[in-house]
Amino acid sequence: MGIKVRSVSLAVAGVILAGSVVAGCGLTGAPPNAGQSASVNLSLTTVPTVRSVTVSPASVTFGNCTGGLASQNTHSTAGKLGFPNGHCLVGLVNPGFYPITVTNTGIASAIYVNGSSANPFDDGNQWSLCNQDGDGAEKCKRDDGRLPGTDQYMVENFSAVGEQKAGIRGTPSCDLEFGASGNCLAVQGGSQGEGIELIGPFFSTDTSTKWTMTITWTPVPGNG
Repeated sequence: MGIKVRSVSLAVAGVILAGSVVAGCGLTGAPPNAGQSASVNLSLTTVPTVRSVTVSPASVTFGNCTGGLASQNTHSTAGKLGFPNGHCLVGLVNPGFYPITVTNTGIASAIYVNGSSANPFDDGNQWSLCNQDGDGAEKCKRDDGRLPGTDQYMVENFSAVGEQKAGIRGTPSCDLEFGASGNCLAVQGGSQGEGIELIGPFFSTDTSTKWTMTITWTPVPGNG
């Protein structure tokens, strides 16, 4: 019996000793009697990830207006929109003159564009932005969507690439004037000169003679 008890005691002691050896290997902290430590500080620089565009100039005035009805004394003059459905331009379609420069100043992006309602200076009835298919804006009410109805207006942007005849939407969508293949992609520093054509309402219920509207370009992640 005494021999067996001693064997068990030796076995337990062996387990305790093994545990002490594992602890001494540094699994629970620094090794005993460690010397003074030293470190290296690391730094890292990344490429920018900002998306941004600039538009120059920041404000323009429409001119070269045509259309309207002379018989009702509502025909357009050079700097004034007439009714019904007069046209005014920023720039020229032919010969090509594109005075608005849109530049991608951030990383490679898809360039989206959208328009706003037109606001009269008297804070009265707005003109709603419309387009031919009613996608992202009201559908224009005249000539199967090709011309605005009462209190509607339409804007088309154009460049050397072509003209968006369907009209700019009220929600951001791919600006087809960017990218030769219509993918609206622009690398950093890429720019496009554009013009704007406005087609006015069939009739305006607001009698204000001064109006403002906004066209906005937005860089978004592009494919690839």
